[in-house]
Parts: sequence; C-alpha cells; structure tokens
Amino acid sequence: MKTWASFSRDSFFPTKSILPSYDRTAIVDPSALEGIFLKEWWKRISCQPTIKGTTILESTSMVRATFLVDSTHMERIKNWIVALCNKENESLPVHLSAYVLTCAFVWICLIKSQEKYFNYKCCGQDPNYFGFIAGGLTRLGYSIPSTYVGNCVGFGRSAAIRSELLSEKGIVVAAKAIGNTIKKLDKKIFGGAEKWISDCKVMFESELHVMVSGSPKVDLYETDFGLGRPKKIEDIEIDGMKAIALTESRDVSGGIEVGVVLPKPQMDYFTTFFIEGLNAIP
Repeated sequence: MKTWASFSRDSFFPTKSILPSYDRTAIVDPSALEGIFLKEWWKRISCQPTIKGTTILESTSMVRATFLVDSTHMERIKNWIVALCNKENESLPVHLSAYVLTCAFVWICLIKSQEKYFNYKCCGQDPNYFGFIAGGLTRLGYSIPSTYVGNCVGFGRSAAIRSELLSEKGIVVAAKAIGNTIKKLDKKIFGGAEKWISDCKVMFESELHVMVSGSPKVDLYETDFGLGRPKKIEDIEIDGMKAIALTESRDVSGGIEVGVVLPKPQMDYFTTFFIEGLNAIP
C-alpha cells in the first residue's frame, strides 16, 4: 500500500528500501500449519456452512457511524477499571493498553445495545465472543523484513459469560478476557493455531459475537496517493457481518476511531450507551 501510494504521489520508481518483500521463506513453519490450514479451509468450503455472522443484512435497515475514543476517554476507562478492581479486591487485567480499553468499552456498549434491541434475556449464561487479529511479524521471535507482504497474523478469540459482561464490573470482565488473549498471543503467536479455523467457525456461528476489522497501528490516514491525506476512512467489510472497524484517529493524537454498522434502532441504543457511559465514568 505504501509503495503504491508513493509511486502514485511522486511518480518515481520506489527505492529498494520500500519495495515489498515477497520472500515466503522468511516465515518459519515448524508445526506445518500451512497444510493444516489448507485442509481445514477446504473442508469448510466443501461443507459450505451457513455462518450467521457473515450473513449479508438488509442494507436499507442498516446505518453507519464512527465514534472517537481519545486519550482522555481511555484514561477515564482505565481509572474506572482500576477502581472496580480495588472495590472487589481483584487483580488488574494483564493488559490495559489503548486497544484493550477501547475494545472492552465498545464490547460492553454493543452487548447492552443488543440486550435492548434483540431482547436476549435467554442468553445470560451463554458465552459471548470477541474476535480480533494480532500482528505476527513482531511476535515471531526472529527478524522479518519490515516490507514483508503477506498474511502473518494471529487469531484471538476472547470469551466471557454474557451475564458477567452485563454486570456492574462488566468492563473489568471484558478487559481481562481480551487482555488474557493478547497475553497468550504475545507469548506464542501460533500457539493453538491448528484450532483457529474451527474456533473461528464456532464464533461466527454464534449470534453472540463481535469481530474487529482493521487496526489502529496501520496508519491509514498517512497513506497519500497524491490527493492529500484521506478525509474519512470507512471499512465496508463490516457492512454484512457482526464487526467493528478500528483505525487511528485522523486528527486526534492517540485517538482511535470505531466504525460501527447496526440497524437504526440498535445504533440509537449504542450511541446512548457510548456517550452516557463515557460521561458517567468518574
């Protein structure tokens, strides 16, 4: 993407230092995951299961909105989590990064909006899933060209009981679930990778899940094709699935933009929980 943008913007052939690297031997695969993934994907395609999470919803009933979580919001969410942990004499989540704080808060807002819109009262003890992709190049333990082009990512699937997520300390439950998953990926990016596709299938076939698309680390707003910085970035991939899109903020340093596509009534609930939730934090 950066090479393409550079060529379009400056009309010169990119230097070797920014040319993409396609050397697939750079990634070591001692567990023979390639064969496992191909076998699992072929099995999945052959069976052609109906995956609820990727069902294309009626576009006329959906609306799109972008919400900003800035550094001030993140600090307040963090203080809220710390206060709840101290109140219950619990240990803090292992990760309280900007990513975890944003995802945990948005996850809670989504669940509350689902509760209002779909009336999921029967699902209190069911697991809710939060899926995301983690960059693998920096977690491999050995050097990879910075310009490497290819999928080298880990799949993270956090889970928590719905009733606990809806409780007073739901934000703590969410942050711990997401943080623990990230910790596992940090320790061993391909740990349990042979089950990723089946785990992903279980998550997508559940009504009670949300998937993250994109990453605030990609710096999409700094990609200039010669027309200047993008005015607004929207991820169309989330239109037909239970997903949110995360990207870095265009104008607020350290902020994260959260793209959401929901039915209009649910979006109204989500907006209320998002705004009132941030305002209610001490």
